[in-house]
Amino acid sequence: MLLALGRLLSAMGKKVLLVDSTVGQAVQGYLPPVFTGSAVQEFEDMDVAYGYITAAQLDHALEQAGTLGAYDVLLLDTDHTQMVTGRNLPDFDKRVWCWDGKRLSLQKNEELLLRLCLHEAEAPLSFYDWLSPALPGSLPAWRAETRLRHVEWLEPSFHFPLDERDAIADVHNQHQHRIDLRRVSGAFRQVLLTMLQQLGDCDAKTARRAWATAQKRWRAW
Repeated sequence: MLLALGRLLSAMGKKVLLVDSTVGQAVQGYLPPVFTGSAVQEFEDMDVAYGYITAAQLDHALEQAGTLGAYDVLLLDTDHTQMVTGRNLPDFDKRVWCWDGKRLSLQKNEELLLRLCLHEAEAPLSFYDWLSPALPGSLPAWRAETRLRHVEWLEPSFHFPLDERDAIADVHNQHQHRIDLRRVSGAFRQVLLTMLQQLGDCDAKTARRAWATAQKRWRAW
């Protein structure tokens, strides 16, 4: 989903850097193989970086590549405290709480934000919540259960319904080293376009145009 979002932002004419600074580094499953433990490489009209634990390591790699400070959009996925500190978390324009609906996932997210000292912030920080997969039925009022009372939750929520078509498209894209948006479900498309509008600060018409451009770009190959 993050790669698809980056693809759409690129279709809007933005120069995008997507950084996977998670422990699992799942983004490598989509990229053509490279023989290094960390890399910055071009993929689907954006730059994708992985294997960097700290911001200083990433900046050094971008400086060597000559692209430091050249991006319009930074998409950062991280699940530890080395890449982002509590001091600079408020500097991000948009923040998204990602989870899978499981209680342990909720607990780990809470622990991470506490380690980032979010509870010491002068004012509540705003977050969207991104739930995938969103299973049928209602979830408990998990927001009220969180210990992070200083989080301000934004609307809309990004809930991606569980659909086997999206799972098939995901596996296909990994093996083809492409982001093919033609195979996804209508629900996935709608939620992703809503996410693009909110995080990319664009209207519905611009979002739909970006989707059409991304599909045409894929067919050109």
